[in-house]
Amino acid sequence: MSLSDIISACFGGGSNASSERQAPYLSADDAAQMPLEVFVQRSLESAPSALGQSNAFCDIFRKHIKSGANTAYVAQVVQDSLTRLASNDTDRAAAQWACQILALAAQSSAGGYHPPQVQDQNHSYAQAVGSDSAGWEMQQPQQHHKPPQPQAKSDVYVRSYFFPSEESFNALVQFLDSAQSSLDICVFNITDNGIANAIIAAKRRGVDVRIITDDEQLKCKGSDVERLQEDHGIPFKTDNDPSKFMHSKFAVIDQRAVWCGSYNWTVAGRRYNNESVICTNDPETAHAFSSEFNNLWNQFS
Repeated sequence: MSLSDIISACFGGGSNASSERQAPYLSADDAAQMPLEVFVQRSLESAPSALGQSNAFCDIFRKHIKSGANTAYVAQVVQDSLTRLASNDTDRAAAQWACQILALAAQSSAGGYHPPQVQDQNHSYAQAVGSDSAGWEMQQPQQHHKPPQPQAKSDVYVRSYFFPSEESFNALVQFLDSAQSSLDICVFNITDNGIANAIIAAKRRGVDVRIITDDEQLKCKGSDVERLQEDHGIPFKTDNDPSKFMHSKFAVIDQRAVWCGSYNWTVAGRRYNNESVICTNDPETAHAFSSEFNNLWNQFS
């Protein structure tokens, strides 16, 4: 039985299923630009796209493997993604067991991968290995040729980024792309169409997006905020006070991770200005920024 047969069996055999998850489209060109962890997760979420461009997607994955990808970590990403995409407990258990079977079958190669055992049926594989089931940690490049390190159940990170830098900009886009249920944005202005496109993509995949911005900046040439509301139904609010600035610059995804710092979401901030940012999933920090956003949202018109 092939990998596709096993995965198909996990989700009820395809056409006989009572309901079908609508998968977003992913082009091979976009997939080729992604780090391995992002590619694996997004290609599973967009499986019809991957199958329709099978040769290209296989070539992309082969290039990652040839570059020294950690296959054990890939297996973790695959299993966690399948578990998250499953529609019920039976499917989730089937996905977990299918990936463990595949891991055992591959045990004789690549040093032998032993999947963690899930003793408590109420806990997922992701919780057993201590990974973030929502996927943001998986979206950062990992060190190759390095065995996976033991992780605590609370795997808190703090990452720093500096501008001008396309690498830092891509990290912001990946951060926005990882939002699954909510995306709260509180920024001075948005004029970078690359960021606007990531926000639109989040809205299209069903994420609840809200934006807070400065009232004076809203009318500046190139501002994308009103366009995002008019063309895509993304609500926004402003401070509505010309005597002061709404000068915060942060975003919260799924109430679990925060991007914040001096960086303005503008072309100048991306390409010319010296800016600094931190990104963290520290629970207290995420809760504090979520509370601040909600306070401002309730306060502003």
